[in-house]
Parts: sequence; C-alpha cells; structure tokens
Amino acid sequence: MFEVECEGEVAVIRFNNPPVNAVSFAHWRTLPGIIAGLERDGVAAMVFTGLPHKHFCGGNDFREFAALTPEETLAGTGAVRDGMKAVRESTIPAIAAIHGAAMGSGFMLSCACDIRLATADARLALPEVKVGAFGGYRIVREVLSQGEARLLTYTGQPLSGTRAHQIGLVQELADTPARVLERAVALAHEMAKLLKGRLRAEIKSCLNREDEENLWTAYEFERDLAANVMGTAAG
Repeated sequence: MFEVECEGEVAVIRFNNPPVNAVSFAHWRTLPGIIAGLERDGVAAMVFTGLPHKHFCGGNDFREFAALTPEETLAGTGAVRDGMKAVRESTIPAIAAIHGAAMGSGFMLSCACDIRLATADARLALPEVKVGAFGGYRIVREVLSQGEARLLTYTGQPLSGTRAHQIGLVQELADTPARVLERAVALAHEMAKLLKGRLRAEIKSCLNREDEENLWTAYEFERDLAANVMGTAAG
C-alpha cells in the first residue's frame, strides 16, 4: 500500500490502492515501521502523495468495519492512531502533496504532516458523520481553528483546496497534481540542504515540544537548541 521512493535525502511515500487509495487497518500498521526505517537511513524530509492515482487518500475502507467486532474496531483505529503519531512525532519533516480527495484518515494524515500543498480543486473532509461514525477531530484541530474543525466534524462537508489555503490549512496551491508533487519534492530538497547535523536531528522534536507548551517555556526550548547548534558549529 505505502510505496517508498528515495530521491537523495528525500523520501516520496505513495498511497497505492486505486481507485481512491483507501487504507486498511493492516496497512496502517506498517507505517510506523516504514517511518522508522527512513529515520535510520538518514532521510531529511518526506513527501506523501496519491499520484499517479486520482486521489490523495480516501481514508479507511468503511467496508472493513462491517466485519469487525467493537474490540477489533478499537484495535484497528489504534493502528490508524499509531500511523499518524509516527508521522507527526518522527524527526523527519513531512509534506502532504494533496490532490483529489483527502478524506477521513487520509485528511488526518495530511494534518499530521508539517506542511500541506494542494490543488485548488482538492477536497478535504471528515465524512464519518455521514455514516453515523465519528473521528478525526482532534488531529485536525491541531492545524485548524475550533470553529472550522467542528464544522467539518458536524457536517462532513469538504473544504476545497482554495478554501483550505485561505484559512491557512494549506500553505501553497498549484495548478495540477503533478505540479503539487513537483513543488513538494523541491521544497523537501530545499529543507534537506538547510537542515544538517544536530539541527536536522532535533529541530522537529523541538518545534513539536514548543507547540505543546506555553509561549515562554517553548521559547526556552528553542533558545536551548539554538545555543547547542551554534556551539556545535563553532566547535
């Protein structure tokens, strides 16, 4: 399901399950190991894409839920959580190159990434409520205001790539899916050139810690890392 191609220090991770690139619980279970392998290999940045298929990721296959007990469903959604956590807490910065549909857990994974690029006509949504289910609010809330995140959760209605860019969820728009991926990979290579040594190893963890703390505690995390990086460079 997840196919990895490395271009120098950049890894491109492709969803590969057409037509909508839905992800099974079994496939989510493989993602933490994939990310760990990329960390061991010294990858500097990673890009998620649904190309060459029509959609970024349609989320979980809801047909899978029909055959599961509540206990099995809980274990399966735990695998989804662990996949998201592996992306967000990895030392490797992640970019989502979004086109077509990014639904449910596919949208959630894009929110676990550091940066999102998209086509103007991309569609991002939490459609679970339309089948009487619930999930995804908290990780989407990490990158959206409360009102926007609750609107998505209560209605299941999608955001367009254009609207997502207007509200800051998406950092850049591009004309075509191919151009979105091209720009994401170029940005990843740019980051790889800048992030070296201790800065590469620690900057993302530092940013994550800062996001979780109050302003001045977070400021001290950043100050400490900056001093250590500069001290290492000077030495």
